[in-house]
Amino acid sequence: MKAIVISIGNELLSGKTVNTNAAFISGKLHELGIETLRVVTIGDDGAAIQRQLAEAVKQADVVITTGGLGPTHDDITKRAVTEFFGSRLVFREAILRNIEERFRRRGVPMPAVNRNQAMVPQEAELIDNPVGTAPGMLFRRRKTLIFVLPGVPREMQAMMQEFVVPFLKKQGRLEPIRVWQYRTTGIAESRIYQICQDILEEFRDYEVAFLPKFTGVDIRVAVKAASPNAGRFAEFETELYRRIGTYIYTQGEEELEAVVGRLLKEKGLTIAVAESCTGGLVQDRITNVSGSSEYFLGGMVTYSNESKMKFLGVREASLKTHGAVSDVVAREMAVGVREAMGTGIGVSTTGIAGPTGATPEKPVGLIYIGLSAGETLLARRFVFTNDRRLNKELGAQAALEMVRRYLLGIPIENNTTK
Repeated sequence: MKAIVISIGNELLSGKTVNTNAAFISGKLHELGIETLRVVTIGDDGAAIQRQLAEAVKQADVVITTGGLGPTHDDITKRAVTEFFGSRLVFREAILRNIEERFRRRGVPMPAVNRNQAMVPQEAELIDNPVGTAPGMLFRRRKTLIFVLPGVPREMQAMMQEFVVPFLKKQGRLEPIRVWQYRTTGIAESRIYQICQDILEEFRDYEVAFLPKFTGVDIRVAVKAASPNAGRFAEFETELYRRIGTYIYTQGEEELEAVVGRLLKEKGLTIAVAESCTGGLVQDRITNVSGSSEYFLGGMVTYSNESKMKFLGVREASLKTHGAVSDVVAREMAVGVREAMGTGIGVSTTGIAGPTGATPEKPVGLIYIGLSAGETLLARRFVFTNDRRLNKELGAQAALEMVRRYLLGIPIENNTTK
């Protein structure tokens, strides 16, 4: 099967909004074994929408559009699609009741303009929107399936996963394909390739994609049933783990903080966090996980030297001799928060996020992360980037990875670069 993705919205063309929808949709189609022929981005222009649909239905088995289903005047996709299929808009009372109920649960009155979303093309098969107000639509033109989805990423993703993907799986026209994903952190894309180059060459019939992000590299492996080495996947995976397994923190979509939380629960351990340069990001990520109160007992953002001494028991002599950004202070912070909160593990961050505050000996991006647990007391040195926000994010990622490695008994090493 072949697909075309049409992204609609002036904000996408102006650069004010990054088109993450197209990447998500193409990824889901790829996992189904559906090839995306192209991704088209157009503005809120009815004639342009109709031209693209006319071309797409000639070339693709599946067409997915996103954007332009909101209630305001610039959301014109529904009207354009209605005209394209020679249909007319009709009022659906059930949709209006659903929209009203969503606003009622939020405790705010529904604006009158939202009634527009209850007007839908007569011949459309409606797709429930589990997290928003705009229903999606399914049209059929000969052998082509056309899905019309909202542009809000959270809404589109829910509808893709709960309706579109299961629907396409039932069509029986998919080439059997299996997709595995391995999420890594603490190792660069080029280093992964260097270590694994020969096995990638041996299994060249596998489609292997490196998807780098600032937090790490996701490795996506797709194997078609007809691939010559399809039956050797267990051998491939074993070799992959032998080479870079210490950097793989999960398979699938799980975030690092969820992995750490699961390990803490399995081992019956609790954790507390003391942060300086990361400003609470480590604690934010830990508490993003539902049920984190089982293992996260609390934390502190001790930004000044005075707060480090007052709340964590960091020694004034350590600050004067080594400075706040040092392995000594990172260790004392980890011990201090662990004792203050009565947890099994204490982790800390202290560093120079930038762009100011650096010295020749302590550059921007320098971060020390401390860990205190049982008889273990250590601190590790990291040097990241010149970007303040990115340094904070990378510091939080490194702190969580340090905890993961400790819990699994994996050696914890210094890093001097991202």
